[in-house]
Amino acid sequence: MIRDIIAKRYAKAYFELADEQGSLSEAQTELSEIVAFFDNEPELRGVLYNPVFETVQRKAVLNALLDKFELSKSLRSLLNLLVDKNKLAYVDLVAENFSRMVDEAEGRLKVEVASAAPLDEKLVASLRDEFSKLTGKQVELEVEVDESLLGGVVARYGGMVYDGSIKTQLKRMGEALRA
Repeated sequence: MIRDIIAKRYAKAYFELADEQGSLSEAQTELSEIVAFFDNEPELRGVLYNPVFETVQRKAVLNALLDKFELSKSLRSLLNLLVDKNKLAYVDLVAENFSRMVDEAEGRLKVEVASAAPLDEKLVASLRDEFSKLTGKQVELEVEVDESLLGGVVARYGGMVYDGSIKTQLKRMGEALRA
């Protein structure tokens, strides 16, 4: 919980800076790429995220690494600040929050859809259209299969859950019968 609050603060500050510079999309891409790089380098994370190593040492490693990438001054500053504050381990949460903010600012919405079986393209397009009408935003669907649903779909976005699964309907019927 506290990690989320801290990550949102850093993401908001970085968002405001990138927005002021008119580089939201570029900043989103750049931050996502560096997070993906860190994710693929567990030994590097072991050094950069570990407070056992002194801040000066971690910053030296980070900046030597960043010199090999063509990163914006803003992202370099963010990463160095995270090291200074011993919060670099939160960079993935910062990136998630930042991406959400950029998507919101640019009128995009990511909707996660789970279904009991793979959905055909026509149904996916129909779901995308319905969520676009419902939210007034450009919708990107992330579809996954969850066989435990038995049938129907469950959609999640922005803290909302639309549960049209057979599993939930059967559960509600059982509760109604018990009452």
